[in-house]
Amino acid sequence: MKSQFEVFLRLKPSNNQSQNAMQYQIYQNKKLQVLLPKHVKFGMINNSRDNLDFNFTHVFDQKSSQEHVFTNVTTPVINSFLDGYNATIFAYGQTGSGKTYTMSGAETWQLRGIIPRALSYIFDEIDKRTKFEYKIYISFMEIYNENAYDLLEKRHLETPLEQWNKIALFEDDQNNIHLKNLSIHQCNNEQEGIDLLMMGNFIRQVSSTPMNQSSSRSHCIFTVTLEGCDTTSETCFVSKLHLVDLAGSERISKSQVEGNLLNEAKYINLSLTYLEQVIIALNERMKGANRQHIPYRNSLMTTLLKDSLGGNCKTVMIATISSENDNIEESLSTLRFSQRVGQLENEIRRNEKVDLEAVVKRLEQEKLALIRELEQYQRGGTSTSSNKKIQQQQQQNLLPQSSGIPISQKEIQEKVELYLNERIPLLDVKSIEETQKCFEAMKDLYNTRMKEYVTELTFISEKLQKYDEILTRKKEQSSFLEQKENSSPEIEVYRRNESPQIQFKKRPNQ
Repeated sequence: MKSQFEVFLRLKPSNNQSQNAMQYQIYQNKKLQVLLPKHVKFGMINNSRDNLDFNFTHVFDQKSSQEHVFTNVTTPVINSFLDGYNATIFAYGQTGSGKTYTMSGAETWQLRGIIPRALSYIFDEIDKRTKFEYKIYISFMEIYNENAYDLLEKRHLETPLEQWNKIALFEDDQNNIHLKNLSIHQCNNEQEGIDLLMMGNFIRQVSSTPMNQSSSRSHCIFTVTLEGCDTTSETCFVSKLHLVDLAGSERISKSQVEGNLLNEAKYINLSLTYLEQVIIALNERMKGANRQHIPYRNSLMTTLLKDSLGGNCKTVMIATISSENDNIEESLSTLRFSQRVGQLENEIRRNEKVDLEAVVKRLEQEKLALIRELEQYQRGGTSTSSNKKIQQQQQQNLLPQSSGIPISQKEIQEKVELYLNERIPLLDVKSIEETQKCFEAMKDLYNTRMKEYVTELTFISEKLQKYDEILTRKKEQSSFLEQKENSSPEIEVYRRNESPQIQFKKRPNQ
């Protein structure tokens, strides 16, 4: 199933409600028209166009509330995630444009962002879906200066960044990504999820810059992994929801940062450049160009988000821009990038799997039940036949040899089936001849059912033998993987196409 990338735009309120504010028009909440200035003092000269148009799934103006953004952007994505599809929501824009505010929120509960609201919505929804049993796992990681760290590792609260364990990434021949030093935490309710989010945000690298007093200096990926099983069958699924807060790009000439802030800005801008290269390459391939290589491996962020950008995932982007003319060049860059993202589409599928062990257990139980039923039927057949002889002798003294009314064999068979299936309480016979025909019909029906039981038992036995072979191979594979894990501990498998469970670890602020 094809899934077009959805791109939303959110405008940050201007600090200067004056002539320095960017001039724009919003049409039907789906198109933004930017009126271009022609003044040299704004850092650009425009002699050709007066305006530029950009189309979006939805445009949120400066007055849009956090709840309004969540309802329009996130609710459909989470519903798809709960149905077994992978999903990603990521925020992109220049530094200070409102990405972290959109994703995590502000200090008050009323101003909470997409991630805490998503946790609340997920637990509310799974309580309503009584047909399924769910397990939820959470991981939280950041990419700082092209190194990945776990934000849910409590030890990182007490140790400096230099002593943190870096998340190591490996890729095998089957394109499965392995992550080491990344923890995953089972979450039983909304409050546990909020606590994990708050701890990770506390550890995350944040600094004050001339462009933003609380600037995120790392890319963060908050991942919710869902295991769901249908209680009416052996069908299960595993889906992932990535909520990504990208660090903002910044112009060094404008921010005038130095030292460590300058080094952080270089890494941030470089990784965002690689992200744009991946988007351009995916666009070229989708338009029919002979583009075989997509440069995912140029950066750690694009490698981890490979499925989100070009794999089995429903992806949504939130572009955030400043509404001031001082930042119009950065805003136009974000708008152009968002238009390229909006042209992409992924092939998505539900990540279903069959619980083979549950299937085998069910079949074994059915087999035992059938065997017990067969034994009871065989034992009951002997005693019943002797009882029937006694009853027949008794009825011979009461019933005439013939009722004189002809009765067809089909009617006899129907009557006997109704009686044996407990559809009628008594088997009414009017003569010895009819009684004999009823017993003959019972005998024929018994033989027919015995053949059906034998055929079904043979089929189940063959099926169980096949499942035994499958389980044997699975145990051999599990044993092999355990040996690999013992030699390289704490490695967790991240299966793109099978929606694996990512595990992550954490670290403190500098």
